Amino acid sequence: MKVLKIISLLFLFAFFGLYLTHSLNSINQDIGRHLRSGQIIWETRQVYKTNLFSFTEPDHPFINHHWLSEVVFYGLNGLVGLKGLILFKVFIILAALSLLFWSVYSQTGLWPLVTSSLVGFVVFTERTDIRPEIFSYLFLSFFIFAILRAKYKNNYKFLMFLPLIQIFWTNMHIYFALGPILMLFFVIDRYFEKREGLRRTSVLFLATCAATLLNPNFLKGALAPFNILKHYGYSIVENQNIFFLRDYGISLTAINLFEISTLLLILSFIIAFKNGRKKMVFEILGGIFFTVMAGKMIRNFGIYALFFIPIVTLNLSVLKLKLGKFWKAASYAALAGFLVFLIFNVVNNNVYGWLERSERFGLLSPSGADKAVKFVRGNSINGPVFNNFDVGSFLIWKLPEQKVFVDGRPEAYSVDFFEKIYKPMQEDPKTWNFYSQKYGINYIFFAYTDITPWAKQFLAQISKNPDWPMVYLDESTVIFLKKNPQNKSLIEKFEMGSNSKPF
Repeated sequence: MKVLKIISLLFLFAFFGLYLTHSLNSINQDIGRHLRSGQIIWETRQVYKTNLFSFTEPDHPFINHHWLSEVVFYGLNGLVGLKGLILFKVFIILAALSLLFWSVYSQTGLWPLVTSSLVGFVVFTERTDIRPEIFSYLFLSFFIFAILRAKYKNNYKFLMFLPLIQIFWTNMHIYFALGPILMLFFVIDRYFEKREGLRRTSVLFLATCAATLLNPNFLKGALAPFNILKHYGYSIVENQNIFFLRDYGISLTAINLFEISTLLLILSFIIAFKNGRKKMVFEILGGIFFTVMAGKMIRNFGIYALFFIPIVTLNLSVLKLKLGKFWKAASYAALAGFLVFLIFNVVNNNVYGWLERSERFGLLSPSGADKAVKFVRGNSINGPVFNNFDVGSFLIWKLPEQKVFVDGRPEAYSVDFFEKIYKPMQEDPKTWNFYSQKYGINYIFFAYTDITPWAKQFLAQISKNPDWPMVYLDESTVIFLKKNPQNKSLIEKFEMGSNSKPF
C-alpha cells in the first residue's frame, strides 16, 4: 500500500514537472528586458531608478521591484541559456509544490492531496512562463508551509526564517506584500483561536513588515505593491478581471477552471465545518483574499492556486473513506494509471490543447522578432524607432544600441504618455504626423500580432501611407521605413507591394 502511494506521488510530480517543461512562447515580451536589465545591474553594481531604455520618457521615475530576479536570470542565462532557464523554472515551481505537500501530507490522506493539487494545478497553468514571479511562488509556499506547521504541529522554528526570506522576496518580485499579509492573517488566527504563540507571531509579523524596507527605494519600494496600479496608463490582459475577459472571449478555459475551483474551495469549507473543523480563521481569511485577488486579475491565478492546494487538502481530509485493503490498493493503482495517462498526453501535447494553451512540450525557445532585428542591424537602419508595446522588451534585449519608443512596463511611463501620445499616434493620422516629426521617427518596428484596436487601426492606416513604405514582413513583425534621402536605397531594394500585407 505504501509503495503504491509513493508511486502515485512520484507520477503526480512527474506530470507537474513535464507539463512545466514547455516552450518559451513569450519570447517577444518581458524575458529579454529582464536579461538586459540584469546585465546592466550586474555590470554597474547599482539598481537604476529611471526609465533607462526609452528615448520618449528617459527621466520618468521607475521602481525596479524585481531587480534581484533579473540578476539571477542574467547570470543563469550566461551559464545555461534559455533552455536552462526553462528547467530552472521547473525546479523552482516543483520546489514550491513540494513545500505545500510537506505542509499538509502528514495530516491528510492521498486522495484529498491529489484532488486539490490537480484542480489547483490546472488553474496554475495560466502562469507558467519564466517570470520573476516564480520566486514569489517559492517564497509564498514557504510562508504557507511555515504557518501551517506552526498552526497544526506547534512547530514555530520555520516561522523564524520568514523575516530573512522577506528580504529576498522584497527584492525579487512585487508579490512580496503577500508575506506580511499572510503573517497578519496568522496573527488574527492566533488571537481568535488559541492565543498560543500570539506574542511570538506578532513580533515576527512586525519583523517581516520591517524587512520590506530593505530595498533600493526604502519606503517607496516597500509601498510599491499598493501604489503601482495608480499610475498605470496602459491596460494589459493579465491585469484584467475575469468578468471583463469573459465578455471579450479571452482566457475562457482558464476562467472556467478558476470558477470550478472556487466552488470546490467553498464546498471544502462547508464539508470541513460540518465535520467538526471549526478553527479555520487563517484558512478562511486567506481563501477570501486570494479568491478576490484572482477574480480581479488573472495574473493572480498562480498565487491563488498555491494557496488553494493545501487549504482544500486540509478541508477534504475530514472525509475518511473506509475502504478495505483491496479497494484502497485498487484506487491507488487506478490513480497511478490516470497519472500515466496524463503524462503520456503531456508529452504528446494533448494536455496543452485541452487547456487551450499555446505552449508545447520541450525546451523550444522561438526566435520571436529576431529575424526582423537582424534585418535592421544588417541594413544599418538607425533610429529613432516607433515600436509597439508588445515588442519593446525584445528590442531592449536584442537591439540595445537603440533606445525604444515604449516597452512592456506601464509603470515606467506616465499616464499622459499613453493617453496623449502612444495611443493617439496610432488612432489619428494627424497626431502620428505631429509626433513622428517631433521625435524624428525613422522607422517603424511593429509586432502586428497586437490585438488592441489602436494597433489594428494604425496598421490599416500606415500600410496605405506612401510616406512609410513597408520593407520587411515575417510571421509576426513588420517594418516600415520613412521615405527620405537616407533610406532611399533601402526602400528601392526592399519595398514590398500591398499584396504582401496580412493586416
